[in-house]
Amino acid sequence: MLRLPKGVPLFEKLDATNLQLDAIALKLKHGCFTGYAAIVFAQANSILVFESGKLISAVFENNAGVRCSSFEALNALAEQMAARDTSILNVYRLSGDLTLCIHALLQGEVRYRGQALGLIDIKTLLERIKGEQMNCCLRIYTDDQSSMIFYKEGDPLGFFHDGSEEIEASPGNSQQLTQNPNAKLDLYSTTGIDELMAHDLLEMFHIDSIWKTAVSKQQSKTPGS
Repeated sequence: MLRLPKGVPLFEKLDATNLQLDAIALKLKHGCFTGYAAIVFAQANSILVFESGKLISAVFENNAGVRCSSFEALNALAEQMAARDTSILNVYRLSGDLTLCIHALLQGEVRYRGQALGLIDIKTLLERIKGEQMNCCLRIYTDDQSSMIFYKEGDPLGFFHDGSEEIEASPGNSQQLTQNPNAKLDLYSTTGIDELMAHDLLEMFHIDSIWKTAVSKQQSKTPGS
């Protein structure tokens, strides 16, 4: 599952086992939140991206790499939460520009995933990004650190590190990560940021109905309910 660098934390490692999806989403909506919420289960993860209270991306992916988005992601997440599987909630605030980059990333396609950094010719890869004028994101990471570099038409937009709220001009810990023998690399081609339509999924779909349906399904599976 795509694990994003941490922005400015509002909540970290909050027990979400007994929380309701509709309550989480509406609290972030009414707070005009900009950033992302990650709900992490033992066998799946979900990312909800908000911009000024609008839910602009929803992604749900299991550990086998099967991913869904939008309405299907909200349904899958609601059913997982309604099952009361152990989960944690992390919420990180980001700038509007960085949030749109994350939104673009989640709509993109995987070019490389989990490649050992030592086996990649970085210079050749960067030349390819430049030559093909790619809109993309490079992610360099270890088990406990992560950094992203966003590119627009082959030119770097900036860096996103753990603890950042904005896109930064400095590579920061990206250079340190490239020296780590355990570091890995992902490459995602992204939708052009200017082409994105920031629909509000909370306006398109009734999150309270999604949650109630998931709870009813779970109750129907429970003997004696």
